[in-house]
Amino acid sequence: MNQTIIRVGIRYGVVGSVACFVLVLVLYFLGYNPFGDLGRLTYLPIPVCIFLGIRYFKLFHEGDVGFGRALRVGLSVAFYTALTTAMLVFLFIYIAGAEVLQNHVAEMKALLEETREEQVRLLGENMYNEGYKALDNITPGMLAADDFVRRIFVGGIFSLIAAVFFRK
Repeated sequence: MNQTIIRVGIRYGVVGSVACFVLVLVLYFLGYNPFGDLGRLTYLPIPVCIFLGIRYFKLFHEGDVGFGRALRVGLSVAFYTALTTAMLVFLFIYIAGAEVLQNHVAEMKALLEETREEQVRLLGENMYNEGYKALDNITPGMLAADDFVRRIFVGGIFSLIAAVFFRK
């Protein structure tokens, strides 16, 4: 890996993660579950930071950015955004207490109960019951890891799109 790619990834990734975390806090203080369906709004800074990071890298190297290098920059930004946001989310859940986690679990159980017939038809009765029981065992670390995986996936998709956009 090129050291410049890592530096750009850290710079724009941390800025993006702070923006994502601010949106998590805004949703929480407005009374919404920041990890539920409305929590997808917190992913909005990811493509912006990936685009700006690749653009900065392209300006720094005077337009000499191919698809592979642009993809590495985008993935670097996505990785550092996901990592830092997951750490901040873990700290937030740990500091805010079990209330945040309990609200999320209650919302997910309500969602599963609403779609019970579809879930049982797709997964089967045993898998549905196991999934429903597993919701009681969610920890802050599991929620932060889930957040990391989702953000890295979203960032990977947008990195690919931005790399195509910025290729030679």
